This record gives sequence, structure tokens and C-alpha cells, in this order.
Amino acid sequence: MTSRPSLLAALSKQADRDINIASLFETEADRLDRFVMREGPIRADFSKQALDKNALEALLKLAAKCDLEEWRAKLFSGERVNTSEDRAVLHMALRGVGGTQENQADVAQMRAHMADYANAIRADGKFKNIVHIGIGGSDLGPRLVADAFEAAADQSLTLRFAENVDGASVNDAIKGLNPADTLAVVVSKSFGTQETKMNGESVRDWLGEHGGTNMIAVTANRERAINFGIAAENIFDFWDWVGGRYSVWSAVGLSLQIAYGPDVFAEFLDGAKAMDMHFRDQPLQENLPVMLALTGIWNRNGLGYGSQAVIPYSRRLRKFSAFLQQLEMESNGKSATRQGEATTLTCPVIWGDEGTNGQHAFFQWLHQGPSAGRYGGAPVDFVAVLKDHENRPAHHAALLANCFAQSEALMLGKDEATVREENADRDDIDALAPQKTFPGNRPSTTITLDELSANALGHLIALYEHKTFVQGVIWDVNSFDQWGVELGKVLATKILEEMSKDIAGNHDPSTTALMKLVQN
Repeated sequence: MTSRPSLLAALSKQADRDINIASLFETEADRLDRFVMREGPIRADFSKQALDKNALEALLKLAAKCDLEEWRAKLFSGERVNTSEDRAVLHMALRGVGGTQENQADVAQMRAHMADYANAIRADGKFKNIVHIGIGGSDLGPRLVADAFEAAADQSLTLRFAENVDGASVNDAIKGLNPADTLAVVVSKSFGTQETKMNGESVRDWLGEHGGTNMIAVTANRERAINFGIAAENIFDFWDWVGGRYSVWSAVGLSLQIAYGPDVFAEFLDGAKAMDMHFRDQPLQENLPVMLALTGIWNRNGLGYGSQAVIPYSRRLRKFSAFLQQLEMESNGKSATRQGEATTLTCPVIWGDEGTNGQHAFFQWLHQGPSAGRYGGAPVDFVAVLKDHENRPAHHAALLANCFAQSEALMLGKDEATVREENADRDDIDALAPQKTFPGNRPSTTITLDELSANALGHLIALYEHKTFVQGVIWDVNSFDQWGVELGKVLATKILEEMSKDIAGNHDPSTTALMKLVQN
């Protein structure tokens, strides 16, 4: 097979030409038909990307040369596509797709156990509050989903989160709560993560006499959870074939089931399952996750963009950009291939904030800022919900109008001649005109959800999960390990121990001086 560097170099050469996005609507009469795709409640409009027919054909050929269909088959069949850790990757099995009969039996048993437990807690009425303790994938997914479920279901218990090792996180989580009617859910795959362990210990101490009954665990390490003081019957398992950033579908989502009900959570799983089957079964040219991934490849490896903005025009999805930072950057932020060879131009920086807040912050840069990318600024994924869930129709209309206007403005811009005509009476027009000119031709995708239902949310998250996998295949990196997370954690443990014992340790001069600020 042709090497990845040569394939991506060929793509860059294909992109070495000017494409005017707006003019493509004139030259390609069927552009909307070819560049708008739908799966269930999700509609994705790629027509404002700097992609023409030739570029799309080149991307599909690239995917074929990278054996994408073969890798997709391996993923769903349960082959060990996490090569560095020799593990299968079967988070789809949590939704009922793929995996062995044994996997499916384990999942069915755990889902029944979770639903029974959640229903019992909801019916009993003892607990009024849940404190969910976790970090990374054990926090970002549940936190995103909890916000979104606010639009889809009634919340029967107060749900709070403690994630950061900063004491403010745990203090905020338990502030004003009563230990007697608070259930703590400690979520850690290894049950050794420093932040989660420390927050768990603090909440356990706060629970006092209720610690033995009001604390449960979700983990793949039962022994550590038991040693921590969790009763064996209060431990919910998940498996090594579920990566942390792909784990919200597992018992990691137990807090969500308790707060919002097992039926809502089941709808969430069903939405993801539908996207799984679409990704698994549809040909590449009609495949929504593939198209989203290839668009990103074009922007990164063809047009040279170093970042990707994701702007949800929905307050209920305000954690979506942060969730994707972990999903995509932890998965594909790699500089070595599966074979251990050096590689460049893999995952871009993922960033963003909720609309319309971002318009009053970084949109200036999006519209007029320079960039390493061919057309300036950064590509944007706009995400919007068509149905008003807040009973504020005027607000919702304004929200959507802003979303749609921003994608149009990024594409069209405003040329200098128009600026000069609009400001012809200004004496300083020669200085002013360049400042008020918008170059335009800046690419974006607009993804709309018919409504913010649990099902639609499942579709959306699974869409980006599969996008991440596709891009990892094309970049030839393992999307399912995260060695870069480990080094800092090891050093932090060492430094914490040394500071507590007033030991200097063997560190560089700067780190030693910083430690002395605490020790002295």
C-alpha cells in the first residue's frame, strides 16, 4: 500500500488551487443534493466547505487507498484494532451493535442491572441528590448528556459533578446538600485516577455515617473499589474494550439513568445504534461520519488548517466542544503511526464555545484573522437544534438566525469595493476600507438536529465518534490509546509525595523552585 505521507502529499497537491465556495453553487447545480446528508434526526450540510467534485473524488480515493472499509469491518467484528494495548474496541456493543455473544450477554446483564437499580432508587425516594465523581471520559460525556437531557426529560434528582482535583470542584458539588439524602457515584475505570480518588475520599468523609450506604462505584477494577470501601453489590462493571472517552454508553451513565430515567437513557442508546448501523452499512460516498471525517481531512491535510472550531448554537450542548476536545485530540493527537514511524499533520486543535457567546469573543478572528490555512481563520462546525425546547420562540428564532447568518457571512465576506461604496463619505476611507473588508471563502459545515431528544443526541455523539475513527485510519494512528496522558500523571504523583515530605527530589531548576513555593 502507498505510504500515508505520499497519499497526504498528493491530497495537498490536489488542494493547491483556489476554490471559491460561493461560486460552486452556480457551477454545480446539484450541489445541495450531493453535499447535504441526513440520518434520522441529523442533517449535515457540507455545501459551504471548500470542496468541489474533484476534491471529493480525491478524498474518496484516499479513503479507499487507506483500506477504510476493511478497517471499518475490523472495528465492528471485534478485531483488536487498539493495537498498542492489544484490545478490541466495542463501545458500539453497549448500544447493541457488534461484539461477540459473550459481549452482548454481559451488556444485556449490566443494562438490566442498571435499569433495575435506577428504578429502585427513583421509586424509593430516599435520595434527593446525586454527586457524580469522575474526570475525563468519566465526566465530560455524562456532563454533556445531563445538560442535553434537560430538554428531553424531567429530572427527578439533583445531579452535580465533581471532576477537578481543585478543592472548589468538590466543594461546589456538595454545597447545600444533605449527606443523608445524597448518593455519591464514583466513576473510574482503573479506580486509581488521582483526581477521582481524592474527590471520592473527600465526599466519603463528608457523608460520614452514611458513607457505607450512600456511595456506589462504576469501574473495571472491583478490587480497588472494594478496598476503597464500596460494597461489592454496589459496584457496576465495565470492560477493557470500552475506552474512557467512549464510555458514556456504559454504566458510566448510571447517574443519568437515576436522574432522568432508564427509558430516556435507552432512547439515547437507540439513537447511537442507528448511527452505528448507518456507518457500518452505508457506502463511503453516502456515509455521514465518513463525509464529516473526509471534510476534516481536506481542511487539515489539503488546505493546511491547524484548528477546527465547533460552535453549538444550543446552551444545552454547551459542553459539546469540550467533549470533542477529548474525543478527537486524545484519540488522534498523535505524532507516531501504528508502526512507530514519525508523522505530522494529524488531529487539529479542537476548540469552541456556545453560540451566540462566541460571536462576542473569537468570531472576530474567524472572520478576519490570519491562519496557516489556505483561506484564513479556521473551519467551523455549526450545530443547531431546530425545535424550541425552552418555550421562548423569539429567543430561538434569533438564535437560529445568528447561526445561519454566521455560516453565510464566513462564506461570502465583504469585498473592499463594497466597503468603499458604503463609506464613500469618510475622509479616512483608504485606511478604513482594508479594516472593514471581510475576505470570506471560509469553510463551514452546519449540522442541525430536528429536536434535542435523547435519540438525536445519541446520533450526534456517535457521528463524531465514528468521524474520529475514520480520521485515525487515514492518518494511520491508533485512536484508542492515550499514552500522552500518562507521563504527567506519573510525575504529578511523584511531586505530590515529595512536597508532602518536604523532599527536593531530582527535578529541573524551574520545577524545584516551584515546589519550594509550596514547601516553604
